[in-house]
Amino acid sequence: MKPKADVSFAGAVSFWLLSAFFAVGFTTLAVRLKEIQVDGAANFRKEMQTQSFRRVKTAGVRGRIFDRNGAPLADNRLSLNIVVNPEAYRARKRGEKTEDLLMSAIAAAAKVVGRAPAVTEKSVGRHLRVELARPLTVWRDVTDAELARFSERNREFPGFDCVAEEERVYPEGASSVHLVGRVGREFIPDAPGEARANYSEKDLCGREGLEYQYDDYLRGMPGEDRVLVDARGYATSRETLIEPRDGFDLALTIDAGLQREAARLFGGLKGACVALDPRDGSVRALVSAPAYDPNECVPVFRREVYERLLKEPGKPLLNRATAGTYAPGSIFKPITALAALASGLNPADTYECIGWYELGGMKIRCSRTWGHGGENLAHALRDSCNPYFCHAGIMAGTNMISSVCREFGLGRRTGIDFPTDAAGLIPDAAAKAKRTADPAAAGWRLGDLAQMSIGQGLLLTTPIQMARMVAALGSGSLATPRLNSSIPASVRPLKISPRSLAAVREGMRQVVDGGTGRLAGEGVDANVIGKTGTAQVGLGPTKRKNVWFVAYATPTATSRTREPLAVALVVENGDSGGGTAAPMVAELLKAFYNSPSAEGNEPT
Repeated sequence: MKPKADVSFAGAVSFWLLSAFFAVGFTTLAVRLKEIQVDGAANFRKEMQTQSFRRVKTAGVRGRIFDRNGAPLADNRLSLNIVVNPEAYRARKRGEKTEDLLMSAIAAAAKVVGRAPAVTEKSVGRHLRVELARPLTVWRDVTDAELARFSERNREFPGFDCVAEEERVYPEGASSVHLVGRVGREFIPDAPGEARANYSEKDLCGREGLEYQYDDYLRGMPGEDRVLVDARGYATSRETLIEPRDGFDLALTIDAGLQREAARLFGGLKGACVALDPRDGSVRALVSAPAYDPNECVPVFRREVYERLLKEPGKPLLNRATAGTYAPGSIFKPITALAALASGLNPADTYECIGWYELGGMKIRCSRTWGHGGENLAHALRDSCNPYFCHAGIMAGTNMISSVCREFGLGRRTGIDFPTDAAGLIPDAAAKAKRTADPAAAGWRLGDLAQMSIGQGLLLTTPIQMARMVAALGSGSLATPRLNSSIPASVRPLKISPRSLAAVREGMRQVVDGGTGRLAGEGVDANVIGKTGTAQVGLGPTKRKNVWFVAYATPTATSRTREPLAVALVVENGDSGGGTAAPMVAELLKAFYNSPSAEGNEPT
């Protein structure tokens, strides 16, 4: 028999061990209860809110685009849309489907509105699966008559509502489409590091032209709404957390009146025109023809419209002013003249034009088949004498002509603040090799240099390059073209002898004063110098001519404006530079310089 002391000791140890076990258990239970009921409550509430609320990104109003005088080139208007809240047609009975109920309601409403809805059974089904908490847009841009018909019977269609949405409008229509561009719609992207939104409205975004170039500037800052949804995802309420901010307005250097006049001149012709201020590169007009009405692309650029424009032979989607590359023809001859003068040509010396320039077995014809006789530099520019400039170009050499081209910015992009800015091509042996299939004919020869000297061969330029070139010829400085009026001007003096520039300007003055471009100055209240150009394109039945005129004008004492103006205009498949392009430039200069009372011109 054990002693009583041992029994008492063992019992005490067991008691304390059992007490410790229960204490630990109760402590663990208390901690877990605290984690679940206290600490977890906040997390549960957060998760419940995450499941109950939806973040919706909302778009701000897009900034407008104005010309230099405040005339709108791209503006906003209110578009009235009819939308429906899917919650109003939620299936509540066995056998019913929300999609069927909603489609039936839309079909009934369509009979009242008088227009087919802009939704399909497929798009409605997708909306219910993906964007259930948001209203479904059934009709966009409803007319006053459609809205009036629907408003009379709107009580028959619960859940339907009319909401206003900003849409783009282009007051100048086709005359500025290649300049201003157009917009599309896309969902607002999440910012880097930002939590992904549940839904996003579609925001206006630039697709072409200045709308694309300055898209970040014109777009506003998105806002955010919070939508409360029920257990099945239907919206029950909505509140704004962050108000969207509007985009900035863009002020251009463009003169809307001059832009409109330049577009009018083309009528059914194909071509382009660029006019700019030679002092600082401010672009006053930038036109490509044919064009299309950008308002056709609002609210969306429908596939059938795009395909129609794509198939049109005139290629109205092409911006010829900045992306179209052309052989310049004789408007390049002032560059050849400057290269020859830098190589020692005396402008007073004469060259005998017999009607062609012979080089080996090749003859390059002159515009006057019997020849001009003795021609000095000024007369050769006035008469656009091919033999004279073939002689001058070969005297100067390829390297010198290429050097002068670079001085005038040819063969490279102009630097204009615009999405398209083609570099063109100043040809050499390497460029010819890339474009010649026959290796035996790929070398650079004197014949290539002679063709280049008169603006033909592989030489390619753009209308905006030619406007910049003639601006520099007239002013003595090369300016970077600019469209945004807030961009600082970038101008550098030409590294060309002032005497050489004066000699070339005298020839260009004679071009307008009785020469090949005499029609460019008729009736214009300004001092005009210029150059005609005709470039042969294609062979055989496809042979045609692209014709040019470039001009530099300064005001007289009676001119309506005190600004100089440089203009380059090209017409595809025209008759001649002097007969087709020069009169068009004259009309443009009249619109800019002449008094409205004198010529019946409207102010720009």
